[in-house]
Amino acid sequence: MSITRAAFESILREYNDKRLRAERALAERKAEIYSRLPEVEQINGRIASLSVDTAIARINGAGADLDSYRRQIEELSARKQQLLSSAGYQPSDLEPHYECRLCNDTGYIGDEMCSCFKKRIREVLYDQSNIGRVLDQENFSTFSFKYYPDEPDSQNNPLQAAKHAARVAVDFINNFDARHDNLLICGETGVGKSFLANCIAKELIDRGYFVIYLSAVKLFDILGDAVFGSDRADSDQILKQIMKCDLLIIDDLGTELVNSFTTTQLFNCINERLLADKSTIISSNLSLEQLQNNYSERIFSRLVNRYTIIKLYGKDIRMIKKLEG
Repeated sequence: MSITRAAFESILREYNDKRLRAERALAERKAEIYSRLPEVEQINGRIASLSVDTAIARINGAGADLDSYRRQIEELSARKQQLLSSAGYQPSDLEPHYECRLCNDTGYIGDEMCSCFKKRIREVLYDQSNIGRVLDQENFSTFSFKYYPDEPDSQNNPLQAAKHAARVAVDFINNFDARHDNLLICGETGVGKSFLANCIAKELIDRGYFVIYLSAVKLFDILGDAVFGSDRADSDQILKQIMKCDLLIIDDLGTELVNSFTTTQLFNCINERLLADKSTIISSNLSLEQLQNNYSERIFSRLVNRYTIIKLYGKDIRMIKKLEG
């Protein structure tokens, strides 16, 4: 599980707060019930005492006493339920109302994470990724090859390129820990570059990895704030997450204003993540030749030598979908 320490501790505090709320609500209900039905409090005290006697008798092997204690507890429990029902209460009103009955809002069942805790971690990971809502629509379950025409006589067959891209994406996901691969997805506007990156993001987030999605423009805004901004502390924290997340997605590289600052910062980002064995996906409308012309030789060298290059072809899928209604 690759959630950040701060986020994990925040979830633990959420669970602690939930338990405290349930315990406070229980204390309030008990106070109300015992005020109206004092006999219920007496019965609970007597049942607790008999439960101790039962445990001692079991240890000492006193079978006859066990039967007596069991009958008394059953009679007292029946009387308690009668009193509660007559006053409009349920036996469960004397128990804490946890949100999760499996783990009692601890987040764990024994040494194993409860399903509710894993679900909460996924929710936090989605929030951290910046594209949580988008992934409901853009994922492998909604991915379709129908928008990529089969042009067997073409050197750049859109359908074959899309199928190859999907295979590379699945391989990237399945070997994420083992190989720490990087992807450069190139193609014209609307051919599915961001969609494919989002498909990968969803699969990895669902497996518990920390993914951050940023447009190139947003990335360089953050990098600029880290260098020139007034609130350096917050910017530094964000920058650390960008550098340390399991997968960083930089979308639409080339849409930012390219200058010596952005080129230097892009190299630092790419290089630091390569050195740390952290995977990065970059999408761009630019061709390889344009990337080489726009950015430094150091950047281009790392892109062509350390990234798997995926090329997508075809028409603007977003426009096709709009025309379909």
